[in-house]
Amino acid sequence: MAAVEPTQFAYRAQKEMGVWNAPPKSAARALESARQEARALKYSPDGQLLAWATTEHVQVVDAQTLAPVATIAQRGVLDVQFSPRSTYVVTWERFSKPDNEAAGNLGVWEARTGMRRGGFVHRQFAEDALQWTDDEQFCAKLFPNEVRFYVPGALEKAAQTLRVDGVSSFSVSPGRAPSVAVFVPERGSKPGLVRMYPVGSFARPTANKTFFKADKVDFYWHSLGTSLLVLTQTDVDKTGRSYYGESSLYFMAAAGNFDCRVVLDRDGPIHDVAWSPTEKEFAVVYGFMPAKAALFNHRAEPVFDLGTAPRNMVRFNPHGRVLVLAGFGNLSGTVDLWDRKRLSKICSVDAHGSSLCSWSPDGRYLLAATLSPRLRVDNGIRIWHYSGALVFHQPIDELYHVEWRPAPAAAFPQRASLSPLPPGIEIRAASTSASRPAAAYRPPHARNRAAEDSPRSLSDIAERKAFSPARAVPGAAPAPV
Repeated sequence: MAAVEPTQFAYRAQKEMGVWNAPPKSAARALESARQEARALKYSPDGQLLAWATTEHVQVVDAQTLAPVATIAQRGVLDVQFSPRSTYVVTWERFSKPDNEAAGNLGVWEARTGMRRGGFVHRQFAEDALQWTDDEQFCAKLFPNEVRFYVPGALEKAAQTLRVDGVSSFSVSPGRAPSVAVFVPERGSKPGLVRMYPVGSFARPTANKTFFKADKVDFYWHSLGTSLLVLTQTDVDKTGRSYYGESSLYFMAAAGNFDCRVVLDRDGPIHDVAWSPTEKEFAVVYGFMPAKAALFNHRAEPVFDLGTAPRNMVRFNPHGRVLVLAGFGNLSGTVDLWDRKRLSKICSVDAHGSSLCSWSPDGRYLLAATLSPRLRVDNGIRIWHYSGALVFHQPIDELYHVEWRPAPAAAFPQRASLSPLPPGIEIRAASTSASRPAAAYRPPHARNRAAEDSPRSLSDIAERKAFSPARAVPGAAPAPV
């Protein structure tokens, strides 16, 4: 494999797109078609190719040199994905009769020639609409009551079909011996179920798990494909304790010799789940806010309590040595970095307003980005070394997408101790939650008033309360006179 810059990443904004080599060397390169509006941007899994879609076509380039490799003459593409070995490009555009009825709006193309190999009709967008085995021997797609498996070179007819009445979603595992997990929601008095089959042998399932309170599920496979975590969710919490419905977590072994419910000692929703990339252990963030985070072993037994805080996301770095606990969305954006080996917190950084958080392939840098349309102000990219030093900050108007260029973790050997900050790197002012004082809340109607119109001290506030008439609370007893 050709040498890969460990910290290269690509970004897509409303008026520009390009790649950065940063850090420790920061340099930007604009893509040739940056003047056109880009709808999608994606690296291939091996990091050798980069593809983007404009209103006119899909362009595939060499990720290192940005030299053109292939052009796919397909207009209106809104999403681009690669197959696991980067042999094929999968494109999706909005379905519209009769334009997409015959050829299909989900197209499969050869990545290095731009030749179309086939297509399917897929009306609703989904990144996993077409799923692949790691060896690209099969690709699979969901149809009513069945999952069809195709040989990529012959997409006109399914090579194998897995029939399961009522199946609503499925997931193909990674690994050398892939399995497929299918989910059937509960109906009436019948519980929901997840079944696992070896790909290519659908006579009988190797694992089977039933459960109630399951309208939909998320599948989390271990990188070897030997274990599966199933996060079940309901749209409504019948107890009325949560606006987001009820959730539970189940562990299943692909061999069928072990399964269980992951017992969580805190009530509330399950916010996030992540497998360690190097060990058979996983982390879960769960419970009403402030949420709890914990590590579990391969038997779904708790091994370490990571504490309680307003957090809703967890990520291991590619070596499994450092993990991130973060609170995004309607939370403050504080990010905690933990040393997994020593089971101690390294530091905390402030990534307020972020929509995305991901590790660099070398496992040393954490990228957070504020994206549109969730937030249309303060869009940009920030990168921290895992020591907590802010080493990169680039504001970008109307930023839509950022992703690292993939590279194998084995290309960056892990030392016995965490690597120090590289010498000579530019260190920007650290932005931590502790260094940013929290401003007092002011209601919207009072935010433009002069400073003298608002109380200046606690004594001022107490004095105003003393001379302000008490508000009557509907249904409450009248205040004493």
